Amino acid sequence: MTAKLLWTPRARSDIKKIYIDIGRNQPASAERYLQRFRSRVELLIAHPRLGERHPEIFPSVRMLVEAPYVILYEITPDADGRDVEIIEIVRVVDGRRDLKALF
Repeated sequence: MTAKLLWTPRARSDIKKIYIDIGRNQPASAERYLQRFRSRVELLIAHPRLGERHPEIFPSVRMLVEAPYVILYEITPDADGRDVEIIEIVRVVDGRRDLKALF
């Protein structure tokens, strides 16, 4: 079974803000980042456990890095040995931020 990929409204807002902020001065770079985010997230459909767990940020969050940004996501169910049904992108933020403060 293929996992369903979902984006929270906050994650969609994060992507839009990153795109706009970069695009003001570097439109081509903004397009490249958008494509890299999409490609990275699409990897999760085949490999939902690709990102490492980070319980110090939030108990169920996993992280993919697209430097300097991080893609924070959760999987359901989050149990080893079970098929993942849902992958939810929770936030896309600058990895240099205090990530614990996000949750």
